[in-house]
Amino acid sequence: MLDSGQLGEVELRTFLTDGLKGNPHLHRAVLTGILRVARESIFSGLNNVVAYTRLRSDFNTSFGFTEAEVEALLETAGQRSLLEMIRTWYNGYDFGGALIYNPWSILSFLEGNEKEPLPFWLGTSSNELIQKVLEEHAVTLQPALQVLMEGGEIERVLEENVALSDLAHDEDALFGLLVFSGYLRAEKRSRGPGEQPAHALKIPNREVRLLYTGTFRRWAEARLRRQGGSMKRLLAALLAGDAAGFEAELQAFVTDVLSYHDTGRVDPEVVVHGFVAGLLAALEPGYQVRSNRESGQGRPDVMIRPAQPGRPGVVLELKVARAPRVSLEQALDEALAQIRARDYAAELRASGAAPVHAMAVAFDGKVVRVRAGEPG
Repeated sequence: MLDSGQLGEVELRTFLTDGLKGNPHLHRAVLTGILRVARESIFSGLNNVVAYTRLRSDFNTSFGFTEAEVEALLETAGQRSLLEMIRTWYNGYDFGGALIYNPWSILSFLEGNEKEPLPFWLGTSSNELIQKVLEEHAVTLQPALQVLMEGGEIERVLEENVALSDLAHDEDALFGLLVFSGYLRAEKRSRGPGEQPAHALKIPNREVRLLYTGTFRRWAEARLRRQGGSMKRLLAALLAGDAAGFEAELQAFVTDVLSYHDTGRVDPEVVVHGFVAGLLAALEPGYQVRSNRESGQGRPDVMIRPAQPGRPGVVLELKVARAPRVSLEQALDEALAQIRARDYAAELRASGAAPVHAMAVAFDGKVVRVRAGEPG
């Protein structure tokens, strides 16, 4: 197999031109990869190439297993009772309108003796590029990435010609990479006659979700460690309602992130909300972490709900203090009053969480303050 990274532009152009276009012994050739080459000159001697991406319906059932094929495989293996688990872990891809399962993971699961699901596909490569771009965009793309990690979907117009050089500054290029490399599902959504269709993007299954949670956990832990903080201490303080301990760890996180990014362009509240992605990764599956979801008579900024009754739950309300107009103390007072007045802890009480902690977080630039109060 030829690795294009071992060849220069001239050598690659010569190889493709002579090996494909100028080869009289070749009737048809197939080039495979996850991305099309965009805005490059190496194909100037190789024209009339037809590209079939995941968004097209041509051959959409040829590179993965359909639902019927998976059911037949499980039936043959005497494991049809595992179909629902298989769906959760390895299903979820949309290839030109067809629902497709990851074939490598299905075959690896059926071949093994263990009946517990494993991330087979994620172990076939280092995923370094994906992890790198996710970490670099963790703050600026926080709202979209948080929606995805919470199981929701976002809508984007996808560009099929993704250039790797655009990843540092082009949000569309990043989402295109995640789609075409298999880390997001893309379902076509019509925008009306004559309009380019959009795509609803979401994380396809639990196997792929492990990449996101692992990436964000490492991202958050690295920022805490650089400032002497600890994710373990932060989580312990949060679930214990220890405002002073949580403040110290959160201060370390915010200081590191805002030292790296231009504070004039990155709103501190966005940074703290971005931290929810780290909490999602670190607390699940024992806890559900959600933001801006209805509870009581409003939407708390962050809610941490235990998966089992009898374990602690937490409501967090975040406020920006802009002195001298609003001090940190005033922002904390307002946040705790809002938690009580709107009964944000209602859902936690109904779920059997005990105890229920209410915590207000206020910040002004790089300065963070936390105060605990009565949930209502």
